[in-house]
Amino acid sequence: MGRSERRTKADGGTADPDGTAAEPQVPRPRAHKDGTDGSTTGTTGKAGKKGGTKVRTAGDVLMDHLSGEAAAFLGQAPRLREGGEDAAHQMRVAARRMRSALRTCKSLVDPDPAAALSADLRWAADCLSGERDNEVLLARLLDGIDRLPPRPGTPRARGAIERRLRGGLAAGHTTALRTLDSPDFSQLAARLAEPGLRLTLTAQAAEPAAQAVPALAAKAFGKLAKGAAKLPLDAAAVPYGHPVPLADDEDHAWHRVRILGKRARYAADLCAPEFGAPAKRLAKRMKAVTESLGTHQDAALAAAVARDLAVSPRLGGAAAFVLGELHVLERFAVAEARYTFATLWPELRDRLDEVERWGA
Repeated sequence: MGRSERRTKADGGTADPDGTAAEPQVPRPRAHKDGTDGSTTGTTGKAGKKGGTKVRTAGDVLMDHLSGEAAAFLGQAPRLREGGEDAAHQMRVAARRMRSALRTCKSLVDPDPAAALSADLRWAADCLSGERDNEVLLARLLDGIDRLPPRPGTPRARGAIERRLRGGLAAGHTTALRTLDSPDFSQLAARLAEPGLRLTLTAQAAEPAAQAVPALAAKAFGKLAKGAAKLPLDAAAVPYGHPVPLADDEDHAWHRVRILGKRARYAADLCAPEFGAPAKRLAKRMKAVTESLGTHQDAALAAAVARDLAVSPRLGGAAAFVLGELHVLERFAVAEARYTFATLWPELRDRLDEVERWGA
């Protein structure tokens, strides 16, 4: 598949009407704006000195963070080839952290090389997503089936879930392995193995980390606060509120805040080595908040799978009824996740301005 073609779906391939997965193909990253494959060599900045003592710069913090995540990403590739548990997920996490750091610190790097690297990391993460995503949904839905009372349609409902998601799981694993063997992944790996990741630091990267880095993190925190302010938190904060949100029309807004929350959490993680305990404490609080939104996303996706399977004309009424119950169960989980976020968020929101004191 050429660079100008679209990548396949995140599950590693398309599904046949009966829910089985078709043979996956490895997508390729898009060409960058300059027409290259993102391999342009860049330069890195140098830390300044104050009174004969080297002063840590914003660029030092960013590059240390990126280098560490690049090593984590590359270190999981052999484990993935060997079938190591959670290897693909850990690679995706490292890729997300690098992309988030490049976004948070975009003023510290030349935009073209940074955009090229970010695009390639996104491509790789998408190629590695199918196995993990289907695995999580499968475990969640089968657990939900087990929590429902046994009914005549239960065995067939369980079989429909397994056919749909085990097929996607296998296809996702095949896609991940083919990705590792692709020339595009080899080029990305070579870039990540270089000390400067072929990035070019800007003049702003030479500023002292104590002043520049907290200000950059504060912007990520501010975007999270603005996003959360748009959510219906008063309604979400009512325990066991009715009616349960069976419709999924608000899911996207919550998912958007989940993305902003992860970026803010990763920004705090980026700051932790430089600013110590205060940044670590805030990152820990952010983790609890973002995990509630992760549960929200998992439940929303699981509910959608149950709903889609339930309306299949081939399934039959008894199994469709069970899947309908499962859909409602997952939508209850959506409501519970919203409640958890709504109760945790106010305390975190009130602590976001602590970042202003980190460099003092």
